Amino acid sequence: MIGKIIVFKGSPRKNGYSTKLVEQVVSGAKAAGAKVITYDLNDDGIKGCQGCFYCRAHEGCATKDYLQTMYGEIASCDGIVASFPIYFAGINGQSKRWMDRLYPMVNADFSPRYPGKKVVAVYAQGNPDKEMFKNVAESTNSLIKALGWELLGSLLIYGSAVPDYKIPQDLLDKAYEAGKRLVQ
Repeated sequence: MIGKIIVFKGSPRKNGYSTKLVEQVVSGAKAAGAKVITYDLNDDGIKGCQGCFYCRAHEGCATKDYLQTMYGEIASCDGIVASFPIYFAGINGQSKRWMDRLYPMVNADFSPRYPGKKVVAVYAQGNPDKEMFKNVAESTNSLIKALGWELLGSLLIYGSAVPDYKIPQDLLDKAYEAGKRLVQ
């Protein structure tokens, strides 16, 4: 069986830290035989949640934009990889906009519509204190779990304020292995 992985890249930096870690997760998933579909959350064609409640009575979202196809892709995927750059003590706007658009992933009673998806979350922060924004990752990971999804990995690169784009090999190895686990 070939697994399908959906990737949501939250960083505007095409070669940034979180993007490089996501690519390493994807490499592991592909090595395990996954088909990969990628969404760039920095795309200009993404609108925020309109709060219209269309999704309470229907599948998907009434907003017709770049993310419209993601609902069907998420419903049929095995795993999800998402990156969440941390800007000013919270996930960046691109990632937050995507998280808001996940409202159709829960029913009116807030039970998960598509439980059981495996997820690898990738975080990047400039602050060299890895504990500084621990609550940001915990909060985001809590939402992932509230969707009924299984968090297989929560990877953090920290101290990235000076962009030399060097990632420790042990973290790259963890990312690769997390990608393989998404398909198993």
